[in-house]
Parts: sequence; structure tokens; C-alpha cells
Amino acid sequence: MIEMLLSGEGPSDIGEKDPQNGTFNHGPIAVLTSRILAWNHKHDVTFHFRTRAELKSHVMTLKGKPKGQKGTAGKGHSLLAFKLAWVAKENNCDVAVLMRDADNRDFTEVYEEIRSGFVAARFDRGIPAVPVPKSEAWIICCVDPGESDRIERRSEDMKALLEQKLRLHQTPDNIESWRDIVSSCDLCAVRPPSFVRYKRDMEGAVRYLY
Repeated sequence: MIEMLLSGEGPSDIGEKDPQNGTFNHGPIAVLTSRILAWNHKHDVTFHFRTRAELKSHVMTLKGKPKGQKGTAGKGHSLLAFKLAWVAKENNCDVAVLMRDADNRDFTEVYEEIRSGFVAARFDRGIPAVPVPKSEAWIICCVDPGESDRIERRSEDMKALLEQKLRLHQTPDNIESWRDIVSSCDLCAVRPPSFVRYKRDMEGAVRYLY
């Protein structure tokens, strides 16, 4: 069983906690992650989840933490990744994923900022997930794989473009539909560089697990 810790930006990407019982409601990017694991014959996975607010307020309690190490984590996404890594360690999770949209920033800049936090925490299986420009771009490519080669250069609002694509397929524009779409899409046909990098990083992290 792979124990995976996830943190994203909201319910429309990684997912969210059910306010009633605290269980994790999978978002489309979590479903895509499950698909990648299944592709690598890693079917048994348990997802754990932390919100941004929970990470920001988390006090690291793991015994043996090197003195002063907190200062090496930087700030912003780096510090969140650092804290996510420590939550993973404290809870014996195998893999941790921090997802942040690139938005208007360069992919490499955001990716390396997240990765630096995992490196500072000495957590080898920490994976940055950085959709370009936003997580909806990966879903769009599941709906229309032909967008893969240009989606990261398109200037349109990704939410509006996704809605347009779904309307053409007479598909409702809601999270339930997004989950259904990514659960059945052809991963080999989804080729935006940011997704290919995430897929490759995930494959490398779980290759020798169980």
C-alpha cells in the first residue's frame, strides 16, 4: 500500500476535506494521479490531504529534526513543501505532492521553488505538480488531446476554455464531470510538458515501492 500525502490549491484540483466527516474528496488531479499509479501497476494507494492553511500552521514535532533546519526552507511554496515533507515523515507517508498552478510565472521557477523545500527537508519522494498555466489545462487535454501541443501557450482563461470544450461535448461543467473525464482519458495522449514532467516524476518516485 502506497501512502501518499497531497496538498493543492482547492477542490477543483487536488481535492478537499469533507467538512462533515473529514474524509478526502478526490479532485481531478488526484484522480489523474491514481491513473498514473495504475499505469505503473501501483494500484493500492491511500491518499492523505492537508490544506494550505493546515500546512502554514503546522508545528513540526518529529524527533531528531536537525537544529535550525527550518531556516533552510525559504518561504512561499518552498516553505509549504518543506512542511508537507515533515507531515509526510511524521505520518510515515511514502510520497508527498504539492500542487501549485504556474499562473503567470515560469514553470521552472515554480517547480524549483517547490522542489527546494522537499530537498531542504531531505525528503526524496516529494513531487512538485505545476500545471501550466492552471490545472484546468490538464483536464482540457483529456477532453481534447489535440490541445496538448499548444495549451501551455494559450492566453485564454482556462476555466472558460474548459467550459467551452465541455459544451461542445454536451458535458456538464462541474467537478463530478471533470473526475469522470480524467478517469477515462488516454494518458499517452495528454502531452503538455508540465503534465509529462509530473507523470515522469511520479513514475520515478514509486518505481521501487512495493
